[in-house]
Amino acid sequence: MTSKTPTSCAPESERTAALWTESVYRSYEALLELLPVDSEQWLGGRLIFAGELQPESSAADALVTAANIAGAATLVAAPDVLAQRRAMRDALADFVVNTVEEALRILKNEVRQRRAVSVAVAVSAVYLMEEMLRRGVRPDALAAPNATPAHENAQSAFQREAFLRQGARLLDATKPGHFVTWRQEKCCGSSATPAETAAREIATDAARQRWLRLAPRYLGRAAQRAMGVGIRAEEQAAWEAALRRASAFVGGKRLEASVEVIQA
Repeated sequence: MTSKTPTSCAPESERTAALWTESVYRSYEALLELLPVDSEQWLGGRLIFAGELQPESSAADALVTAANIAGAATLVAAPDVLAQRRAMRDALADFVVNTVEEALRILKNEVRQRRAVSVAVAVSAVYLMEEMLRRGVRPDALAAPNATPAHENAQSAFQREAFLRQGARLLDATKPGHFVTWRQEKCCGSSATPAETAAREIATDAARQRWLRLAPRYLGRAAQRAMGVGIRAEEQAAWEAALRRASAFVGGKRLEASVEVIQA
């Protein structure tokens, strides 16, 4: 089982890290809108099929990370050796296993106990979906076609439709909106930056508070470069006012937060 604090992370620049953080947030937001949320367990007990990990960062990465933050169990294919190594190095998956049997054995226990877990299997997404259908394993949600490899064929499209007929939901993480980002000195430090203080003041709903609390742990080094949260259009003026208040004076010194508003 790998550590939940990645030792390295794909995004290198602050801008790239900001886009990566937002992509994870959009998947997180979409999951919570798509599936019923338990006030205590959140998406504990839910199974998410995230498609296929690639040697380079992809939409499947964002969905696996988002599902972890939401408390769900995630199954993802990783046929490429480089993708498997990256999953372990960046702690994208708790387990990287060789067979579907191993993956389902892990998932059965964690889903029953409503615990977040992510399992990557060293097989293709097409084979993994075929085995899930054959064994009667139905995910609660699955990645949209654009979150899977470009070489997706008619077979995988047919498999997806079979899951949907069984009641699975198709995840759409492309919902536009405002997203504010800020730099953090530490990934999981106890002292909040002015921008984080403002975010906590505005984003008071349980979903965004959970994101602000847990996302730095799962985003790892990317969160040090660019942590962020979604804000609604009607909240932007309040956000700016809260940021000015939080930035005014800390420890007798004026602090200026670097904040970027990304609007899709």
